[in-house]
Amino acid sequence: MPLMKQLENKTYILIGAGNMAKYLLANANAALTCMGIYSRSPEKAALLSQTYGITLIPTLSEINTITVDYIFLAVSDTAIPTLLNSIDSSALCVSFSGMIDEQHLAQETGKSMATLWPIYSITNKLNSKTNLPFVINKEDVKNKSAMSALARYYTTSVIELSYEQRKAAHLAAVVLNNFVNHLYALTQEFCATQGIDPLIFNPLVQQTADQYATLQATLLQTGPAKRGDQESIEKHLAILQNTHLESIYTLLTDSIKKSS
Repeated sequence: MPLMKQLENKTYILIGAGNMAKYLLANANAALTCMGIYSRSPEKAALLSQTYGITLIPTLSEINTITVDYIFLAVSDTAIPTLLNSIDSSALCVSFSGMIDEQHLAQETGKSMATLWPIYSITNKLNSKTNLPFVINKEDVKNKSAMSALARYYTTSVIELSYEQRKAAHLAAVVLNNFVNHLYALTQEFCATQGIDPLIFNPLVQQTADQYATLQATLLQTGPAKRGDQESIEKHLAILQNTHLESIYTLLTDSIKKSS
């Protein structure tokens, strides 16, 4: 059966009103209909209800009276177990988490559950139709076909990983995105103290990102730690003395030395 054929007349309820919920609604069309939105933050849910012309569900218990194919759990990982225990529905509950063990939760709660995890940082600026890579659970034999079809509605890049692989991928994503972004922030703060425009490094940042795409990051490593230039390292540490960035610089420098 063609993938889009599988999605015809499919319906869902959306729980959550944060960035993930906004992304899902911004990518909606007639093939997948939202029958209502519920959130613990009624003001945010009401705003999305008005923006996208969908029904506002006032209470969690009212979800149990609505027949749908899916219930999208666009909420934090910690909120998912409680929600599952509060929902009395035969709909397939879909999380968007990199870390939740959906099969274990399904056994614990007796609910039908699957995961559709985007390998992307979903922010409030991501409100247009952006093609993101989505991960589905290759071990979930029962729901894999349905999730593959659902994923392909949002993306052309569907990746099948086991739960253990997805957890590892989530860790890698944290290092690549959150940790690197933190280094960006620290660098921008440092530049401000030195009277340097941080935007002059834009070409360098792009070059570094491009190197990752070649899968040759180790081979393309440069800098004083790679060269064994201890004199430059000592000069850098003198500038950073007694700052938060000093310990981070030392840690990463030592790591590069060990990898060289």
